[in-house]
Amino acid sequence: MITTSEYELSVIIPALNEAASLPALIHALAQQQSIRFEVIIADGGSHDGTVDCCRATAESTQISFQSISAPTGRARQMNAGSHHARANDLLFLHADTTIDDPMLLANASDFMQRARTESGADKVAGHFALRFIRSTNENNGGYYFYEAKTTLNRRDCINGDQGFWLSKNYLQQLGGFDDSLDYMEDARLANKICDHGRWITLPGKVGTSARRFEAEGLQQRQTLNALLCNFERIGLHSFFDAAKAAYRQQGQADTLNLGPFLRIIHRLSFAEGLRKALRYWLDTGSYVAENAWQLAFQRDCQRNQRAGCAPGAGQHNALKFYDLSIGPLINSLPARVTTALLTLLWFYGLLIITRFRS
Repeated sequence: MITTSEYELSVIIPALNEAASLPALIHALAQQQSIRFEVIIADGGSHDGTVDCCRATAESTQISFQSISAPTGRARQMNAGSHHARANDLLFLHADTTIDDPMLLANASDFMQRARTESGADKVAGHFALRFIRSTNENNGGYYFYEAKTTLNRRDCINGDQGFWLSKNYLQQLGGFDDSLDYMEDARLANKICDHGRWITLPGKVGTSARRFEAEGLQQRQTLNALLCNFERIGLHSFFDAAKAAYRQQGQADTLNLGPFLRIIHRLSFAEGLRKALRYWLDTGSYVAENAWQLAFQRDCQRNQRAGCAPGAGQHNALKFYDLSIGPLINSLPARVTTALLTLLWFYGLLIITRFRS
């Protein structure tokens, strides 16, 4: 029997009706070597036998396992899981994560310890690069770009699909996952770490399904994701509840229709008057300006993909040039105003196009 002090890692997985996918992840975790860890399923009220399936898989693979009940909500479930963790290091994974490398956790643990020693502090958090599990070869360039982005440690490049690895003490210092809102809890914690600590990319990759992107359209889904990140950043939180309603109205449509979301943005941005709307659009321009580096990075990705490099590998000369020469200029007030105007033109142009198509 492993005692509390002997656990090196607690793997925490929030779950809600994940009986179809979670046993496969537990089975993959059971294949991990050279690290002593436990698995904690933080269940938010599943009614499909998720916990029973996971427990049966854990018993058959002899993996250290505990399940807890928590209020529904990914942030609340992950916070509850961290309170029950018996290791100092925590790894938060999504239920549909796939793992192929049996040394993934051991290698990541060694890497984390070295990073903490080098920095002389515990304010270090790790994430894995992401690999999309796809059923078609369409949009190869797009997937290459987004996979390459997950190797970076920049703001808005890190999300819960990649796994969050940090110490229990550091998570407590950060105040845990923000459970005051029922969305974007991973982005808010990632941004806190960008502000107050250090992100590192752990060795190895984890997989996630590209099913949603393939069904809804990669460009449409990523456009919506960018809008979500923007409105989280500028504080237009009313968009999220309205967007949930619009998303439900999509039904089982194959391709995501951006029209309803764009109309919601138009309505909400002017709901508090023209002055507030101008502030929202200026803040949006600032957000777009902050992310203009992605244009340079995309050029690097195109060149590296043609050269046969893995996503994230190869030279990033365009990005380095941008950071040194263009980035400081584009974040000035005149540049942010210009970016806001360009974004406004793009937005209403797209809104007009979607109206004609509907």
